[in-house]
Amino acid sequence: MSYIDKIYVASEVLGNKYTQKIINHYENVEINELAGNRINELQRDYEKQKGILFLKKSKGEIVQGCPGTDENYLCCKYQVINQTLNCPLNCSYCILQHYLDVPNVIYTDFENIFAELSRKLEKQPDRFFRIGTGELGDSAALYGSRLFAKELMTRFSDRENLLLEFKTKSMHVEPIINTPHEGKVVISWSLNPDLIARKEESKASPILDRLKAAREAYQNGFLVGFHFDPILEWNNWEELYTNLIDKMYNNVPPEKIAWISMGSLRFPSDNKLEIENRYPHSKIVYSEMIRGHDNKLRYLRPLRVSLYKTIYKKLTEVNHEPFIYFCMENETVWKEVMDFAPRNNSHLDYLFAKSLYRRFDDIVSKPPQFKYYKNALDLDGTHFHK
Repeated sequence: MSYIDKIYVASEVLGNKYTQKIINHYENVEINELAGNRINELQRDYEKQKGILFLKKSKGEIVQGCPGTDENYLCCKYQVINQTLNCPLNCSYCILQHYLDVPNVIYTDFENIFAELSRKLEKQPDRFFRIGTGELGDSAALYGSRLFAKELMTRFSDRENLLLEFKTKSMHVEPIINTPHEGKVVISWSLNPDLIARKEESKASPILDRLKAAREAYQNGFLVGFHFDPILEWNNWEELYTNLIDKMYNNVPPEKIAWISMGSLRFPSDNKLEIENRYPHSKIVYSEMIRGHDNKLRYLRPLRVSLYKTIYKKLTEVNHEPFIYFCMENETVWKEVMDFAPRNNSHLDYLFAKSLYRRFDDIVSKPPQFKYYKNALDLDGTHFHK
């Protein structure tokens, strides 16, 4: 499926081999060359942005620590490669509509990004990194994102201190799962019950197609991840989510799942009006919510805990249960749901490495030592918070 109606190309990357591969992929799409780095007439035209692709050169640091949230909420210290900006999938709750005011952007100077990643990995050789794409744009919805993932795997899947992750809501992961790898790649899918996905994730692949793609991924030797995020309050949500988990485990055995995250609906308070205007069919903004420490609206804690407890209980009713964690939740919620909480962000990062070593000793070859996480830096050179 092609989401793109028009392509703009910055003159400085027109001769780039990856630029040309992307252009060649979109055979019948209008191509426009630009001398600069902005498409001024498209700024703030949300509907047009979704169908436009801008190929350009990256500026500044592309490999960074996940932005996380306010220090009151635990962060897993995931590291991101922001090679793709924005997403054509049009999910009603997407936080990118608040933070990004650009069309779909693909940075095609892959070699520069690879060099940046190599330099940063080499600075902390004793720390095991989880690094991936899919933070500011889907990892597989656009051809240029899939091409980058394939090239990234080819260059980095044999690194001792690195596990790559590609996050997506797309079924179109063939170029990725058909690429040779060293077993150190996680392909992960965001999941919501089919009824919810059809209403709130209008251009994303159907849930059963995502699960079929996940099954094909693990059969090709990949680890798989799942992200129940954002979990949404819905009529009969208990049955919807428990049935979804049954379908998930029927397609991917728990011993092949690297991790599963949980997070509830949240968005900046001034994003509420944007959601109402852009998605008038959606009712997600009308639930009872409070403003958190990070200025995001989120469900009241008793509701969040109720959602999480039901889903967590179902997720753990298996042998070889995966590593399960919260995205952007406080210590109180961790303890109420899981009966424990990581001591801080560094400890949570260490727990990931410890779980991977225990469950997949061919991925993490030696026991992780907490001292390398306690004193670690984000890839952009800043110290951890908390």
